[in-house]
Amino acid sequence: MILTGYAIQVEHDLWPGTIIDPIQAASADTALLAAYCLANVDPAVAERSREGDILVVCGQVYDGPGAEDAVYALQALGLAAIICTAAAAPFMHVAGQAGLPVLVQPAAARQISTGDVLRLDLARGRILCLTADAQATKFDWDCCACPPEIVQQVQRMQLLTRMRRVVEDEGFAE
Repeated sequence: MILTGYAIQVEHDLWPGTIIDPIQAASADTALLAAYCLANVDPAVAERSREGDILVVCGQVYDGPGAEDAVYALQALGLAAIICTAAAAPFMHVAGQAGLPVLVQPAAARQISTGDVLRLDLARGRILCLTADAQATKFDWDCCACPPEIVQQVQRMQLLTRMRRVVEDEGFAE
């Protein structure tokens, strides 16, 4: 499975409470989750992000209370994957089960910049960073491949996202 998207870089360690405030996390409104996602780290992230973007964390992603809410907020924002220097195994598990792959590659997390075009090969464990015009390779890294069940869950989430977009664009008649 290949994911392609633009990088959004944050230079902080992330905990579930910094990804989404517990007060906003209590809402089931995806628009509210998206609007407040990462607001404690960078208030402009919600405005800059587009569906399919890839979050690049120049730090660690920790686990803790509200990890599921944090994953749902990141998905509500439209993020397709996370690249980081390190991640807590429980958070990676929760994110993977929800179809949000977390790739640990310290060199990539430090060298990728906001706006870079990224190509992730989840099954082979490869991160490719292209120049802004997507014509030349800027960087290329190996990382751990995602297990097949995570790749399948990512495929399901990508399909659901496309189906949701079609219904929103074309409407649904009963």
